[in-house]
Amino acid sequence: MDKNIKLIELWGNEIWIIFSPHSLDRIKDRNIIKGLVIDTIKSAQEELGEIKVNQDFVIINTFADITVAGIFTSPNEILIKTVVNKGENFHPRKTDIIIKLS
Repeated sequence: MDKNIKLIELWGNEIWIIFSPHSLDRIKDRNIIKGLVIDTIKSAQEELGEIKVNQDFVIINTFADITVAGIFTSPNEILIKTVVNKGENFHPRKTDIIIKLS
């Protein structure tokens, strides 16, 4: 399977997680464990269920001290745009849906 794609279960459905080239570069540059990104998405499952297709979201995970920025590109696909190794200090755009795990 492609290293840029991961299949996970959310809400009893299979959801594809697609890592953009930029997000993979940031994960590598910032020494972030890729599994933390998946765990962060799973932990935000309830809040993510309210987001619509083409809506940007930011998950600020203060436990893991990372922030995940993504978008639902379809009902069963999430594109990870970037990952930052900051939990509390990340400044999302005003239009992003913000989910805070703390």
